[in-house]
Amino acid sequence: MITTRQKLLAICAHIGYFLGIGFILIPLAIMLFCKDDEFVEYHAKQALCMQVVFAIVSAGVTILCSVLIGVVFFPFIGILGLLWFVCSLLGAWHALNGEVYTYPLTGRLVSKLENN
Repeated sequence: MITTRQKLLAICAHIGYFLGIGFILIPLAIMLFCKDDEFVEYHAKQALCMQVVFAIVSAGVTILCSVLIGVVFFPFIGILGLLWFVCSLLGAWHALNGEVYTYPLTGRLVSKLENN
């Protein structure tokens, strides 16, 4: 049975960026401090991977925008940001219901990293 504490930590991992503290720090801290809890650690890993990938893509588009090539990619970052927002809300919803959630773009990346 998934406890309320587990659900709350998993939800915070997905939507912790609303707090403005750091979108990578919250799931990283949850993942490091809750290694003994599979449910919370799974959600924290999923959220962390998605947020790191989004940060890397955003940085790349920002750099490309500074040389005017990235203007073409600017709508892409908006679409990716919207997808990130919706997927993190879905992840929080699944965590609230005690279910596991795999992000559509990075879910397989997390499982590959775990196997290595």
